[in-house]
Formats: sequence, C-alpha cells, structure tokens
Amino acid sequence: MKINQKISISIFLIIFLLVLVSGDIFTIGTLGVFAQNTDSTPKTVPRTVLVELFVQEGCLTCPTAEFCLEDLAWEYDTTQLILVEEHLWGDGYDTAETNARYNWYVGDGKKGTPDVFIDGLTKRFQGLSCDCVEGNYECYKDAIDEELTRPSLLEIFAVKTPHPNPLPQGEREEGEESPQGEREEEREDNQEVEKAKGEDKEGELVEEKVANIIIEGTVKNISDIPLKDLAVCGMAGKEGDEPGLYFYIQDIFPFQNMPPLLPGAAFSFKFIPEISLALESEIDGEEEILHLVIFVQNLETKEILQALYIE
Repeated sequence: MKINQKISISIFLIIFLLVLVSGDIFTIGTLGVFAQNTDSTPKTVPRTVLVELFVQEGCLTCPTAEFCLEDLAWEYDTTQLILVEEHLWGDGYDTAETNARYNWYVGDGKKGTPDVFIDGLTKRFQGLSCDCVEGNYECYKDAIDEELTRPSLLEIFAVKTPHPNPLPQGEREEGEESPQGEREEEREDNQEVEKAKGEDKEGELVEEKVANIIIEGTVKNISDIPLKDLAVCGMAGKEGDEPGLYFYIQDIFPFQNMPPLLPGAAFSFKFIPEISLALESEIDGEEEILHLVIFVQNLETKEILQALYIE
C-alpha cells in the first residue's frame, strides 16, 4: 500500500506540475498575442494643416490676412502648416482653377476676400475677425493649433521625378478632369496670357520652360476605421516677392477619386503639373521656385484630412 500510495502521490504531483506548466505556457502565449496586437495598433502620424487664403488684388483688407498668415507660415515648419494663396476674379494672378475651387467651396453662399479655409471647410474665416493685426494673427494661430492637435487618419507619401516624355504646355493626360469636375474655357484664355508673358517690354521673346515633372505617391489609411468619399488632389504654385505672392497657386490638379479605404489599405496616384517656368528669374539669375502640395479631401464635407509639401 505504501508503494502504491507513493506512486499515486508521484503521479498526482506530476499531473499538478504539468497543469502549472501548461498554465504558464498559456499565459506566456496569451501575453505574446497581446504584444502582437499592440504592434498592429494604428500608426500615429502628425497632421499637416493646409491653409487656403483666397485674395484679390486691390482688396483693402487682404494685406492684413496676408501679413498674418505669411508670418505664421514662416513660424511653422511645412510639416505642420502649408499656406497657399489663391487669387480670384481676374486680378492677373488668378486662374480658372482657383476661381472654380472658390465657387466649389462657397456655392451660393457669401463671397468676398480675404477668405481663409483651414483644412477645407473644417474652419472658415470670411473677412477679418477684428480690425487689429494682432487679433487676426491670434485668431488664425488658435485655429491652426487646434487642427494640429487632431490625429491624422491618413499617411501621404509622394516624390517628384522628371517626366520621361515631356508634354507640350496645356496638355494633360487623356481622361483627366479639371478640378471640381469642371472643364473651364478660361484655361485657353490663361494660356494666351502665358504666351503673352513670354515677351518682354521691348517685344523680344523671353524663353520659358514647362515644369515637366511627375508626382507619384500613395495614400494609406492608418486609422482603425474605413474611410470613404475621399479624393486626392494637389496644387503647384510660384513664389513672389510681394505680399499675396508667398505661394500663389497657378495650377490645381484634377481630383482623383479614391475607393473606400479599409484600415491599412493604400491608394496610388500620379499627377503631372501644368505650369510654365522662366528659365531664369529676374532676381540674381536664379531659377524660379516651384512649390508643390498634395492633399486628401472629403468630397462630401469638403474637409481636408491630410496634406504634404513636396520638397
């Protein structure tokens, strides 16, 4: 009996130890699963705020908005804030696309300059908030800082490369729509103006070149929710020395509608900017600077979810 009891006790201890070891293995396995789930949590990407300032030459209050926002653009990095200035209503710097985009935003609503859109229709400042410069500066800054606290649902990656088969000025790739889904006859008029700009004051031709580059990239849903009603778009602009010409837009790319994006899914895009550049600027013989920005916008709410400045 004593031998049998010892055997029984031994068997019991062995089983007990196996249960403990199994429990440890299960626990370790469970912790491993949790760690794996932690690694697969949504990625955090800082938001880049896109500020669109619509202005018109001769507007009496536009210089205040230009001064405040241009000062803020220098204060923030382009990974935090991108300021673009879009001219309107035949002031000599406007385009068909800038006028169409403003109409798309406002529709039958109140129009006038200055008009500031922070991340699309997320926040709008029509006119000035007050008469003093400091008050408007703080108003814009507070709105920008508030947007910067919001996590981005998207990650944008893009690069620019030389076009292997340069297109003549005024020719987009077949099938591309103009911004906001409209084809504007004004584009032809603007092209005639650009041709006229190719002559100097004495009537001699000034050599110009087309910015034959390709912008390619991807938009990825880094959130844990599906995203829909989105489109990727972009702008190309030049840099002037006067206020209101900090980064003034001369080309807005066509919207490329994106299918619903599940978490982790990505969408590829390609744009060919349509903008002419002088071979040499009038200052120190340096080449003209081209600014490029890509952004993703909700076509229903007209809110911009993320933006990227392309170096």
